[in-house]
Amino acid sequence: MNQMKKITNNLLTTVGILSISFITTSTYAINGTLPLIRAELKLTQPQVETLVTIPSFALALLVLFSSPLCKWIGERATVNTGLTIIGLAGIIPAFTKNYLLILAARVLLGAGIGMINSLAVSLISAYFKDQKAAALLGFRASIEQIGQAILTFAAGLLMSFSWQTPFLVYLVALPILFLFNFFVPKEHAVKEIKPDYDGGSRIDPHNKITKISPLVWLLAALMALLVADYIGMQVRFAQMATNIIGKDYNASPIMSAMLIVAMLGGMFFGRFYSWMRFKLIYFALILFAISNFIVTNAHHNLISLIFGFLLIGFPLQLISPLAFHLLPNLAPSDKQTFVTSVILIGFNIGVFIEPYLFILLDKFLGIGNQLSAVFYYFGWACLLIALLIALVRLAKRHPKDPEKHA
Repeated sequence: MNQMKKITNNLLTTVGILSISFITTSTYAINGTLPLIRAELKLTQPQVETLVTIPSFALALLVLFSSPLCKWIGERATVNTGLTIIGLAGIIPAFTKNYLLILAARVLLGAGIGMINSLAVSLISAYFKDQKAAALLGFRASIEQIGQAILTFAAGLLMSFSWQTPFLVYLVALPILFLFNFFVPKEHAVKEIKPDYDGGSRIDPHNKITKISPLVWLLAALMALLVADYIGMQVRFAQMATNIIGKDYNASPIMSAMLIVAMLGGMFFGRFYSWMRFKLIYFALILFAISNFIVTNAHHNLISLIFGFLLIGFPLQLISPLAFHLLPNLAPSDKQTFVTSVILIGFNIGVFIEPYLFILLDKFLGIGNQLSAVFYYFGWACLLIALLIALVRLAKRHPKDPEKHA
């Protein structure tokens, strides 16, 4: 026990575990080079866009199977294999101009990220507990934002050499592999526990959890909806701004600023959680609603549009670590990797359905070309979900309430 306490207080152990999240959103790092790839390889627009979308399919598939894979080869081996695949497959396009080979490499990249994605979360629950775990889950979300920003920036700098050199950013997987293997101890609490023991997570040892709660699936559905809202606002922001000012608008600086605001949400999650506990979900949903309503009513006011857009990332990075923080009380310890994967799949579903959901809503609601109008309905959806959660909790308060143990 003293050894485990020493381990979990080790700064390098913390860095080793959090470093995994630095690369989990890296599939979009080479987006800036897509026009160059299209011109060089004489590709169609769907072909070049597939280089960005196809890793997500492989990622979601491997996230789904990461739990049985961990049982088969072990969690440490899964992380090592995933990082190795990312480092090797990620740089293949830097050395070939064969489209099919590049496409295959992107599939492997997504698979490698999928192998480590859920473990980037569940390892925090294995080595840390209580307020420390809550804080690190928030920092993990921030590390994802930082990683995406740094790798995208680095890829942009490498574009000055050729369209292929930006793919070298995936070599960052190698130092992450070093950090994980040298500073994260082999002792793994989850492997040494029975389902009713906390194992370094936040589970009450007197609260025997024997099956997965249906709330896990509801949390995944909620995350899918919120991510679709978040992505939809990102996709439409530049055009909404252009419509207001009447000329092309360079949205890149505001996009970067939004990532910084989102990062702050993750950084301060631990503090917000210590103040509000489960009530943080209401606060985050209300902020989501406010953001949507501001964007809807911005009309011809660019400042209002920018403010509403900047706000959207902050509550997402509050509610996503909260969802992960609740999982140890919603499933047995030996199912934590699986339920973490379920939540991550919810994120990916939100990304997948966003364009189709928005097209469907635009047509069903008769919105037409009013790009901001759909966010009015997302705002009300967030408020109704918050109200529904509050009513259900009032009706079904019991000792196993996640708020009391989370």
